[in-house]
Amino acid sequence: MEKKPQLRKRDRIWNFFRHKKHVGTLQRRNTTTEQKEKITCLSIYAQQHFSLSLDSDIFESLLEDNDWDLKKAIADLSDYEEASHGILVEPPQGQVLLGPENDGGTSCYIDALLFAMYISNTTFDPLLTYDIPPENEAKVKLQTVMRLFVNKLRKGNFISANYVHWLRKVLEEAQWNGKDENGYWSQEDASELFMFITETFDLPYLPFQIRLFHGANHDTNDDRVMTDRVLSLSIPQSNMNTRLKLEDILLDYFYNNIITGIKRQVDIQQQQQQQQQQSISQDISEDILSSPSFASISEKKKALEPTNTQQEVIAWQVLELLPFYSATNEQGELINTQFDSAFPDTRMILPIVLKRYFYENTEIKKNKIPIDIPFTIDFNRFINQNMDDPVCTTCGQMNDWTLYLKSVVCHKGSSPYSGHYISYARTEEEWIKLDDMNKEMRVTLVKDQAKMFADLAENAYILFYELDKTCQHHNDNNSHSSNRSSSSSINNSNNSNNKPSLEKAPLKDHHHHYSCILM
Repeated sequence: MEKKPQLRKRDRIWNFFRHKKHVGTLQRRNTTTEQKEKITCLSIYAQQHFSLSLDSDIFESLLEDNDWDLKKAIADLSDYEEASHGILVEPPQGQVLLGPENDGGTSCYIDALLFAMYISNTTFDPLLTYDIPPENEAKVKLQTVMRLFVNKLRKGNFISANYVHWLRKVLEEAQWNGKDENGYWSQEDASELFMFITETFDLPYLPFQIRLFHGANHDTNDDRVMTDRVLSLSIPQSNMNTRLKLEDILLDYFYNNIITGIKRQVDIQQQQQQQQQQSISQDISEDILSSPSFASISEKKKALEPTNTQQEVIAWQVLELLPFYSATNEQGELINTQFDSAFPDTRMILPIVLKRYFYENTEIKKNKIPIDIPFTIDFNRFINQNMDDPVCTTCGQMNDWTLYLKSVVCHKGSSPYSGHYISYARTEEEWIKLDDMNKEMRVTLVKDQAKMFADLAENAYILFYELDKTCQHHNDNNSHSSNRSSSSSINNSNNSNNKPSLEKAPLKDHHHHYSCILM
C-alpha cells in the first residue's frame, strides 16, 4: 500500500495570517458579551467545517477585521482555509467584482498588475500553486498571501486596504523594496514588480533564436538562443502629431537591430586576390604573367600572407520566437520547480512592456506619442519557421500564429513611481476595468471600447497577449476560429464613428489542476 505524504500542519500556516493583534501588549481590548458570543460561534464553525482549532485571538481578529460581521468573518475564514491548502479558484464567470481598495494612495501598481495577471487569465496560476520547500518561509508566505488575494479577487469579494497593506509587508519580507528612502510605503514600477514575481516563483523563460548576418566568416555565435520573460520595446522619438503602430515597433525589435563592435574572422586571401587583379594593368603581356620568376614571387608572397584575420564587423540581428516555454536560460541555469505540463505551449502569454519613460537632465519623462494597440496581431513573421507541425491536420493549410490581447496595465503620469495605475482585462464576452481609486465602483464594465483603445494608445504600459496557433480553415466544426480571425483588424482611430467591434473570442479550455496542495 502506497504511503501518503505527510501533510504540513495548518496551524503553522495560520501564523502567516494577520491575527493576535493584542498579543505582546499590556492592554487588551475589552469585548462585549455579544462579541464574545460571535467569537465562540466562529470557533465552533471552524471546528465543525474545517476541523480547525485555533487560539481565540485569531477569531477575534477575523471578526474585528470585518467590523464584527459574523457572515463576513466566516467568508474570510473560508478564504484563509483555501489559501492555506494551496487552492486557487477559477476565474470568475459573470459575477460582480468588488476589487481591491487602494492602500494609502500608493498601492495601485500592485492592484492593477495582479488584476491584469489573474482576473481572467490562468497562465500564471502555477506560480501560486507549486510546492515550495517549507524552510523557505518568506517565499511560502508570499505565495500563500498572493493566493488569498487572487481568490478574493476572483470570487468578487472586496479586498480591503488592510489586506493590501498586509500583502505589501509580505512582499517586503521576500526582499521586494516597496518603500522610499524615508521608510514610507511608496508607489513603484509595475513592470519591475512583474519581473520580481516571475523571478521569485520561477516562471519559465521565453526563448528567442538570434541570428547575425554580416560579410565575415560564419561563427558559432551567429546562431544562438537568448531567453527572457518579457519583451521590453523601446518607443522611437517622433513627432507628437504622428501615431505609431505596435506592429511596427515589434518589427523594429525583431528585425531592425544593427550590432556593432563584434569581431569575426574575415577571409582576406580572396579580397587580396581581387585587389591584385584590379591593380594589374590590363596591358601586361601573357609572357610576363607566365614567366617563372613572376609565378615564383607571387606564390612566395601568398604563402607568407595569413588566409584570414579577425576584424570588427557590423551585423544585422534578427530575432525569432521559439513558441514554447523553456526551463533553461542561455546561461544553462535550470528551473526545476515547475513541471512542463503546468505551462503548456498551447496557451503561452507574451508580456510586452512599452518603455515609455526615459531620463532627461536627471528627470524621468514620459514619451506621450500615441501607439495603436490592436486586439489581434498576425505573429507568423516573428515565429521561428523551423518548428514542428506547422501544417493543420484537418485541412493541410499552414497554421496561423496570432496574438490575442488578454489584459493591459495602463499608467497615467510622468513617472512610473508616481501618477496612477489602472488595468483592463478581457473576459469571455466583455472587457472590464479596474481603478482602485474609484470608491463607488472599482471594477466596471467597459461600455465604450473605442474610448478604452484610445486610453491604451496613450497610457498602455504592460500588455499581456496570448499566443494562439489556429488554422483559419472554413469548417462548420471550427466556425469559432473564423469568428476570431474576423476581428483581427481593429481601427483604433479617434473617429467616434469607427468604433472597434470585438466579436466574442472564446477562451481555450484550460487544463490546470486545481488540486489542494497542503502547505
